[in-house]
Amino acid sequence: MNVKSCGAVINLRKWSESVGAKGLLNVAWVNVSNIPLDKRHEKNIAYVGSLVGVTLEIDKATINRPESVRIKLGCRDAEDIPASAEGVLG
Repeated sequence: MNVKSCGAVINLRKWSESVGAKGLLNVAWVNVSNIPLDKRHEKNIAYVGSLVGVTLEIDKATINRPESVRIKLGCRDAEDIPASAEGVLG
């Protein structure tokens, strides 16, 4: 496929699990606390999840819950998710 506006050429191949995979992705639902209520929107919550893995889904029913937000997190080993991580919410 050629992109006429910039002259780039894109090659498409059928996806395969074996392409560059280094391991299986573990999935876990985790509760994330200490996000200030005024900073709780999906972009910031996804950022917080990315500090320890890949944010796959946000439980929208928990975004405004005072105690914690529930996220579905992808990581290499669910047993090794750290108890805390620090980041800056701008």
